[in-house]
Amino acid sequence: MPRVSPFRGIHYSLARFGDATPAPRIALADDDEAPPARVADLTDVACPPYDVISSARQGELLARDPHNAVRLELSAEPDPHAAAAETMRAWVEGGTLERMDGPMAYYYRHATPSAPDELVVEGIVVRVLLEPWGSGIRPHEHTMPGPKADRLALLEATRTQLSPILTVYFDRSERYRHVMSRAWADEWRARDDDGLIHQLAAVETDERLLNYLSRQTLYIADGHHRYETALAYQAAVRADPRWSGAAPGDLAADWIMMMLVNAELTDLEIRPTHRVLLDADADALRTLLEGNDVLFTPIPVAPEVLADALEERRHADEPVFGLVLPAGEGYLLVGDPDGIADRLRRERMSSAVRSLDLAALHVALLDDRLGITAADVAAGNRLAYTRDEADARERVARGEAAAAILVRPTRMDQLADVATAGDVMPQKSTYFYPKLLTGMVFNPLED
Repeated sequence: MPRVSPFRGIHYSLARFGDATPAPRIALADDDEAPPARVADLTDVACPPYDVISSARQGELLARDPHNAVRLELSAEPDPHAAAAETMRAWVEGGTLERMDGPMAYYYRHATPSAPDELVVEGIVVRVLLEPWGSGIRPHEHTMPGPKADRLALLEATRTQLSPILTVYFDRSERYRHVMSRAWADEWRARDDDGLIHQLAAVETDERLLNYLSRQTLYIADGHHRYETALAYQAAVRADPRWSGAAPGDLAADWIMMMLVNAELTDLEIRPTHRVLLDADADALRTLLEGNDVLFTPIPVAPEVLADALEERRHADEPVFGLVLPAGEGYLLVGDPDGIADRLRRERMSSAVRSLDLAALHVALLDDRLGITAADVAAGNRLAYTRDEADARERVARGEAAAAILVRPTRMDQLADVATAGDVMPQKSTYFYPKLLTGMVFNPLED
């Protein structure tokens, strides 16, 4: 079982950013009944994690406030990692950032699109002892080398974990409500770019809370690259003879900051990530659409309504995709479940992975029919990703892509099944929304 611990987080200064009265843009309905002692408005200084920051968004964040966390998370300087480290140092020395006096755990709550002012998703941010993937902490999807190399260089430069990994566990017991009911005084809040409110509150921990969390099996939901980066950083630190003999957990590098969410009691939204084919064999695509394929049946559907057609089949058992082609062509590709199951049995994957749309997509469609291999996917030169189906369609219409494939979202039960089986999904199988904000709390690794 995982080992869980509070930590002395670094925060935007409550003395500089806090107030006894919440600003209107971050006010909550129950502030009059239970007002915080101080609340910091981080709307202008918090940012999304690196992997959803486009160049345009990076520029907007840089212009928003000179202390925006994007200067740490994704600096625009020529040497971004060194610049981030220098910025962190200057902000701590100058009082923009301050460190907690003692170890704390942190309640993190955020809203959803259906209720942008209500904190309906809740979890707790703590440190978790790093361990290889296994029984206590389990992954669910493949990673790619590029992002890991970038995040490792940033971690080595800043020696700070800038944002928590999102991790889920499954527990229906009544103990959850009891351990998640500790009082707090100070808060950090932010309204994200989609208008959703986020809240962080520091709480003192006791053994009941830590023991409860340490009995859970943790499934990485969002942050596989950062977890593997933390393992690589830990290995590098422990390779130093000065630290090689330290007991597990004695070094700050042994730990990773996580937000733990009980997925049995909290609904998390998973959105699809669509595939954009930068290079595809036009003849192979046409052959697929002739109607003679043994695994896929094409159904003509206008590109602009493909997403709606997929939603109508969201719970259908058979694999189904939306195919967008140039000249305004669109098709639903409906897979034969038995034929695809037979095809996937020849692959080294668990039954949990074989049941996924994306397994059928990457093996039977991309590789078998279009010649886009797993190596091509890892290299990133033939396949791109987008979470916006309109963007996928427009890139094809503008001639920037040969085709786009729209997919259905992965379900939470599928994630748990795959992780429990000790297997992993293809890259970009899940997109949890909204993303946890960078800047709510940082975890320093200088101790």
